[in-house]
Amino acid sequence: MTVLIVDDESYMVTYIAGLVDWNLYGFDRVLTANGGSLARDLIRDHKPELLVTDIRMPKVSGLDLSRYIEENGFHTKVIILSGYSDFEYAKQALHYGVSDYLVKPVLRRDFVETLERVLQKYFEQEAAAAQRSGRPKDREGVIAYLQSYIGENYAKDLSLEMLGEVAHLHPAYLSKIFKEIVGVNFSGYITDVRMQKAAKLLEETEYKVQEVMIQVGYQKSQHFAKLFKEKYGVTPKEYRQSKRQA
Repeated sequence: MTVLIVDDESYMVTYIAGLVDWNLYGFDRVLTANGGSLARDLIRDHKPELLVTDIRMPKVSGLDLSRYIEENGFHTKVIILSGYSDFEYAKQALHYGVSDYLVKPVLRRDFVETLERVLQKYFEQEAAAAQRSGRPKDREGVIAYLQSYIGENYAKDLSLEMLGEVAHLHPAYLSKIFKEIVGVNFSGYITDVRMQKAAKLLEETEYKVQEVMIQVGYQKSQHFAKLFKEKYGVTPKEYRQSKRQA
Protein backbone atom coordinates (compact mmCIF):
# COMPACT_ATOMS: atom_id res chain seq x y z
CA MET A 1 0.00 0.00 0.00
CA THR A 2 1.02 3.60 -0.58
CA VAL A 3 0.79 6.73 1.56
CA LEU A 4 1.37 10.20 0.09
CA ILE A 5 2.48 13.01 2.43
CA VAL A 6 2.11 16.59 1.15
CA ASP A 7 3.08 19.97 2.59
CA ASP A 8 4.67 23.07 1.08
CA GLU A 9 7.08 23.11 4.04
CA SER A 10 9.73 20.41 3.50
CA TYR A 11 10.47 20.04 7.21
CA MET A 12 6.82 19.18 7.82
CA VAL A 13 6.88 16.47 5.16
CA THR A 14 9.97 14.95 6.80
CA TYR A 15 8.38 15.20 10.25
CA ILE A 16 5.14 13.43 9.24
CA ALA A 17 7.00 10.77 7.28
CA GLY A 18 9.01 9.89 10.38
CA LEU A 19 6.17 10.00 12.93
CA VAL A 20 5.26 6.31 12.64
CA ASP A 21 6.65 3.07 11.25
CA TRP A 22 4.44 2.96 8.18
CA ASN A 23 5.25 -0.70 7.52
CA LEU A 24 3.54 -1.66 10.75
CA TYR A 25 0.33 -0.21 9.34
CA GLY A 26 0.68 -2.03 6.02
CA PHE A 27 2.20 0.83 3.99
CA ASP A 28 5.26 -0.39 2.08
CA ARG A 29 5.69 2.79 0.03
CA VAL A 30 5.88 6.37 1.34
CA LEU A 31 5.65 9.10 -1.30
CA THR A 32 6.20 12.78 -0.53
CA ALA A 33 5.55 16.08 -2.30
CA ASN A 34 6.39 19.70 -1.44
CA GLY A 35 3.31 21.13 -3.10
CA GLY A 36 -0.15 20.35 -4.38
CA SER A 37 0.65 20.34 -8.10
CA LEU A 38 3.16 17.52 -7.79
CA ALA A 39 0.88 15.74 -5.34
CA ARG A 40 -1.98 15.76 -7.83
CA ASP A 41 0.25 14.06 -10.41
CA LEU A 42 1.32 11.45 -7.87
CA ILE A 43 -2.30 10.76 -6.94
CA ARG A 44 -3.16 10.29 -10.61
CA ASP A 45 -0.20 7.98 -11.27
CA HIS A 46 -0.09 5.94 -8.05
CA LYS A 47 -3.61 6.18 -6.55
CA PRO A 48 -2.36 5.98 -2.95
CA GLU A 49 -4.53 4.37 -0.31
CA LEU A 50 -3.88 7.29 2.07
CA LEU A 51 -3.16 11.01 1.58
CA VAL A 52 -1.87 13.17 4.45
CA THR A 53 -1.89 16.79 3.31
CA ASP A 54 -1.68 20.35 4.52
CA ILE A 55 -4.88 22.20 3.70
CA ARG A 56 -3.38 25.56 2.62
CA MET A 57 -0.76 25.44 -0.12
CA PRO A 58 -0.02 27.74 -3.09
CA LYS A 59 -1.86 27.01 -6.36
CA VAL A 60 -3.24 23.55 -5.40
CA SER A 61 -4.48 23.22 -1.81
CA GLY A 62 -5.29 20.17 0.26
CA LEU A 63 -8.94 20.94 -0.35
CA ASP A 64 -8.28 20.92 -4.11
CA LEU A 65 -6.60 17.53 -3.79
CA SER A 66 -9.57 16.17 -1.83
CA ARG A 67 -11.94 17.43 -4.50
CA TYR A 68 -9.74 15.89 -7.22
CA ILE A 69 -9.87 12.50 -5.47
CA GLU A 70 -13.64 12.63 -5.12
CA GLU A 71 -14.27 13.77 -8.69
CA ASN A 72 -12.12 10.96 -10.09
CA GLY A 73 -13.64 8.27 -7.91
CA PHE A 74 -10.34 7.27 -6.30
CA HIS A 75 -10.54 5.26 -3.08
CA THR A 76 -7.82 7.32 -1.36
CA LYS A 77 -8.54 8.16 2.27
CA VAL A 78 -7.52 11.70 3.28
CA ILE A 79 -6.18 13.17 6.52
CA ILE A 80 -6.07 16.97 6.44
CA LEU A 81 -3.54 19.00 8.45
CA SER A 82 -4.50 22.59 9.24
CA GLY A 83 -3.40 25.56 11.29
CA TYR A 84 -5.67 26.72 14.09
CA SER A 85 -6.89 29.65 12.01
CA ASP A 86 -7.96 27.22 9.26
CA PHE A 87 -10.04 25.05 11.61
CA GLU A 88 -13.41 25.97 10.09
CA TYR A 89 -11.91 25.67 6.61
CA ALA A 90 -10.69 22.16 7.44
CA LYS A 91 -14.16 21.13 8.56
CA GLN A 92 -15.46 22.08 5.12
CA ALA A 93 -13.13 19.46 3.64
CA LEU A 94 -15.29 16.75 5.19
CA HIS A 95 -17.79 17.46 2.42
CA TYR A 96 -15.21 16.17 -0.07
CA GLY A 97 -14.85 12.76 1.53
CA VAL A 98 -11.98 13.70 3.83
CA SER A 99 -11.67 11.01 6.49
CA ASP A 100 -10.27 13.13 9.34
CA TYR A 101 -8.26 16.24 10.14
CA LEU A 102 -5.65 17.41 12.63
CA VAL A 103 -4.73 20.88 13.84
CA LYS A 104 -1.03 21.81 13.85
CA PRO A 105 1.26 21.36 15.66
CA VAL A 106 0.77 17.65 15.07
CA LEU A 107 1.76 15.49 18.04
CA ARG A 108 2.67 11.85 17.49
CA ARG A 109 -0.01 10.59 19.90
CA ASP A 110 -2.74 12.54 18.12
CA PHE A 111 -1.49 11.47 14.71
CA VAL A 112 -1.44 7.76 15.66
CA GLU A 113 -4.97 8.00 17.08
CA THR A 114 -6.21 9.66 13.89
CA LEU A 115 -4.41 7.20 11.63
CA GLU A 116 -5.82 4.21 13.50
CA ARG A 117 -9.28 5.75 13.47
CA VAL A 118 -9.13 6.10 9.68
CA LEU A 119 -7.90 2.54 9.30
CA GLN A 120 -10.67 1.36 11.62
CA LYS A 121 -13.19 2.87 9.22
CA TYR A 122 -11.60 0.78 6.49
CA PHE A 123 -11.96 -2.29 8.70
CA GLU A 124 -15.63 -1.67 9.33
CA GLN A 125 -16.26 -1.62 5.60
CA GLU A 126 -14.20 -4.73 5.02
CA ALA A 127 -15.75 -6.56 7.97
CA ALA A 128 -19.18 -6.04 6.44
CA ALA A 129 -17.90 -7.59 3.22
CA ALA A 130 -16.44 -10.48 5.19
CA GLN A 131 -19.77 -11.15 6.86
CA ARG A 132 -21.58 -11.18 3.51
CA SER A 133 -19.02 -13.61 2.06
CA GLY A 134 -19.23 -16.03 4.96
CA ARG A 135 -15.62 -15.47 6.06
CA PRO A 136 -14.87 -15.42 9.80
CA LYS A 137 -15.54 -11.92 11.11
CA ASP A 138 -14.02 -12.04 14.61
CA ARG A 139 -10.34 -11.16 14.87
CA GLU A 140 -9.17 -14.53 16.20
CA GLY A 141 -11.20 -16.38 13.59
CA VAL A 142 -9.73 -14.29 10.79
CA ILE A 143 -6.16 -14.91 11.92
CA ALA A 144 -6.75 -18.65 12.45
CA TYR A 145 -8.21 -18.82 8.94
CA LEU A 146 -5.17 -17.04 7.49
CA GLN A 147 -2.71 -19.21 9.42
CA SER A 148 -4.38 -22.25 7.87
CA TYR A 149 -4.23 -20.60 4.45
CA ILE A 150 -0.53 -19.80 4.86
CA GLY A 151 0.14 -23.38 5.97
CA GLU A 152 -1.32 -24.65 2.70
CA ASN A 153 0.15 -21.98 0.41
CA TYR A 154 3.51 -21.15 2.01
CA ALA A 155 5.43 -21.75 -1.24
CA LYS A 156 3.50 -19.05 -3.09
CA ASP A 157 4.43 -15.37 -3.26
CA LEU A 158 2.32 -14.32 -0.27
CA SER A 159 1.88 -10.60 0.31
CA LEU A 160 -0.06 -8.66 2.90
CA GLU A 161 -2.22 -7.19 0.15
CA MET A 162 -3.05 -10.63 -1.24
CA LEU A 163 -3.94 -12.06 2.18
CA GLY A 164 -6.04 -8.96 2.81
CA GLU A 165 -8.08 -9.91 -0.24
CA VAL A 166 -8.36 -13.51 0.97
CA ALA A 167 -9.67 -12.40 4.38
CA HIS A 168 -11.64 -9.40 3.06
CA LEU A 169 -9.71 -7.07 5.37
CA HIS A 170 -7.77 -3.91 4.74
CA PRO A 171 -4.02 -4.84 4.68
CA ALA A 172 -3.13 -2.13 7.20
CA TYR A 173 -5.65 -3.39 9.72
CA LEU A 174 -4.71 -7.01 9.01
CA SER A 175 -1.05 -6.23 9.71
CA LYS A 176 -1.98 -4.67 13.04
CA ILE A 177 -4.21 -7.47 14.35
CA PHE A 178 -1.88 -10.20 13.04
CA LYS A 179 0.97 -8.85 15.18
CA GLU A 180 -1.31 -8.41 18.21
CA ILE A 181 -2.73 -11.94 18.09
CA VAL A 182 0.19 -14.03 16.77
CA GLY A 183 2.98 -12.07 18.47
CA VAL A 184 5.14 -11.73 15.35
CA ASN A 185 4.69 -9.71 12.20
CA PHE A 186 3.29 -11.16 9.01
CA SER A 187 6.60 -11.65 7.17
CA GLY A 188 8.28 -13.19 10.22
CA TYR A 189 5.47 -15.72 10.57
CA ILE A 190 5.66 -16.80 6.93
CA THR A 191 9.44 -17.17 7.17
CA ASP A 192 9.05 -19.35 10.24
CA VAL A 193 6.48 -21.59 8.52
CA ARG A 194 8.75 -21.98 5.49
CA MET A 195 11.78 -22.84 7.60
CA GLN A 196 9.83 -25.51 9.48
CA LYS A 197 8.67 -27.03 6.19
CA ALA A 198 12.24 -26.91 4.85
CA ALA A 199 13.58 -28.67 7.94
CA LYS A 200 10.96 -31.40 7.57
CA LEU A 201 11.87 -31.95 3.91
CA LEU A 202 15.59 -32.06 4.69
CA GLU A 203 14.99 -34.61 7.42
CA GLU A 204 12.45 -36.87 5.72
CA THR A 205 13.24 -36.73 1.97
CA GLU A 206 16.17 -37.07 -0.41
CA TYR A 207 15.54 -33.76 -2.14
CA LYS A 208 18.66 -31.70 -2.76
CA VAL A 209 18.99 -28.49 -0.74
CA GLN A 210 18.32 -26.47 -3.90
CA GLU A 211 15.11 -28.42 -4.51
CA VAL A 212 13.97 -27.93 -0.92
CA MET A 213 14.62 -24.21 -1.23
CA ILE A 214 12.38 -23.92 -4.29
CA GLN A 215 9.63 -26.06 -2.74
CA VAL A 216 9.31 -23.69 0.21
CA GLY A 217 9.18 -20.55 -1.92
CA TYR A 218 12.75 -19.23 -2.28
CA GLN A 219 14.83 -18.59 -5.38
CA LYS A 220 18.18 -17.41 -3.98
CA SER A 221 20.28 -19.99 -2.16
CA GLN A 222 22.28 -17.50 -0.07
CA HIS A 223 19.11 -15.87 1.25
CA PHE A 224 17.54 -19.24 2.02
CA ALA A 225 20.69 -20.50 3.81
CA LYS A 226 20.90 -17.30 5.86
CA LEU A 227 17.28 -17.53 7.04
CA PHE A 228 17.63 -21.24 7.80
CA LYS A 229 20.76 -20.69 9.88
CA GLU A 230 19.09 -17.87 11.80
CA LYS A 231 16.29 -20.30 12.67
CA TYR A 232 18.27 -23.48 13.43
CA GLY A 233 21.84 -22.32 14.01
CA VAL A 234 23.27 -24.46 11.19
CA THR A 235 23.17 -24.51 7.39
CA PRO A 236 20.58 -26.70 5.62
CA LYS A 237 23.30 -29.21 4.69
CA GLU A 238 24.60 -29.35 8.27
CA TYR A 239 21.06 -29.78 9.55
CA ARG A 240 20.47 -32.78 7.32
CA GLN A 241 23.77 -34.37 8.28
CA SER A 242 23.08 -33.97 12.00
CA LYS A 243 19.64 -35.60 11.65
CA ARG A 244 21.05 -38.52 9.64
CA GLN A 245 23.77 -39.14 12.22
CA ALA A 246 21.37 -39.04 15.18
